[in-house]
Amino acid sequence: MCCQKTHQAQFIAAAPIAMGACAATPVLTSTTQVPIGGGQTVSRSFPVLAAKDGSFVDYPPPYTAGADEALVHTYGSFHEEPPVALLNTRRDDNWTLCVPVAVPPIPNPTLLAVNYLIKYATTAGAGNATIQTDILLTTATLPAEIVSARVPLAVYRASPAAPRMVDQDAAVCLATSLAVKFNGNSEEWSHYVDNQHVAPNVRVRDSATHLYLVFNVEEHSTLCTARSLSVEVSATWQKEEVELKARAEAARKAKEAADKEAQLLAEKKAREAEEKQAREEERLWRDEERQARKAEAKERDDAKQARAEDQKWRDEMRGQWADMRKALEAAKTPAKPSVAAAPDVADDNIQNYIKETMAKLNMEPCPAGYEFVKTDKGYRCKGGSHFVSFEQLGMKH
Repeated sequence: MCCQKTHQAQFIAAAPIAMGACAATPVLTSTTQVPIGGGQTVSRSFPVLAAKDGSFVDYPPPYTAGADEALVHTYGSFHEEPPVALLNTRRDDNWTLCVPVAVPPIPNPTLLAVNYLIKYATTAGAGNATIQTDILLTTATLPAEIVSARVPLAVYRASPAAPRMVDQDAAVCLATSLAVKFNGNSEEWSHYVDNQHVAPNVRVRDSATHLYLVFNVEEHSTLCTARSLSVEVSATWQKEEVELKARAEAARKAKEAADKEAQLLAEKKAREAEEKQAREEERLWRDEERQARKAEAKERDDAKQARAEDQKWRDEMRGQWADMRKALEAAKTPAKPSVAAAPDVADDNIQNYIKETMAKLNMEPCPAGYEFVKTDKGYRCKGGSHFVSFEQLGMKH
């Protein structure tokens, strides 16, 4: 059942983070409040957590009144809840919310990280929604409120609905998140949650630069549609002086390392001069020892050569005996004709060779003593039961 609802919107600034310092420890803080719409953004500064001695850091860090501010956090947020949230009488179904996040008023800040959390819920919708979230750096000033998508924004190319293309001449897109939100077309709430961490590491040199979270929605609502939207954005900035100090410290450490290396090099050269004399004396002793080893090596080589000549003679004699044995074996083995020259009916030599081959291969011989007749693959006995192939006989085609 649809009901009448009043509508209003407000920007709510996130509260500064409590650092937990004790009463006796002075806390160095600085805040910058920039009114936006019905609320404000708040920036908070505190020193970097860094190891002083060893590998560990102390938390909370020891603050002093003269400590340097190292990091700056700025925040932006937007909240609207039922029954006054985002009534469809306020805008079209295609709408955009621009949440500004203050750029701290320090020289050339570096944007280290952006974290945001978006929670959007609807009920009684008429269809699914297309959602696009962009994190932008731009010199253009965007409306810090909900506007119709038909209102042109300088940071986008002309586009009737989401997704929208960022105009790179007008803005730098640090991150884009695209999604489709399911709507159940019922009184049950359907939710969309987007939680992102972006680490752009971008230095901002133009004081007119703005940081925005732009939330684009294209959906289908009814007269009964109710909505709830919550956006929280935080940005972490680093002062340029921190980087300069880090570079100066790196240069100092490099010089110390170079001086230490030069000292070590001088000490090394002195040691090398002393060691050189000792090595020269050792070299003379080693030369004499080397001559003695050479004489011993020559004796061993002569003995080795004599053994090699004797072994060579033995190998030659062994080869001659092997050749003689082969010749005798060849004389005992009948000649094997080629397949083409083999007779159609095995003669006495082939018949004997077939018997010897079958015996070597453990094949059953023809007990009847039939003659073997040549076939395409080998020789088969006239009885037909016994066969030996040309390959088994070692006969080549």
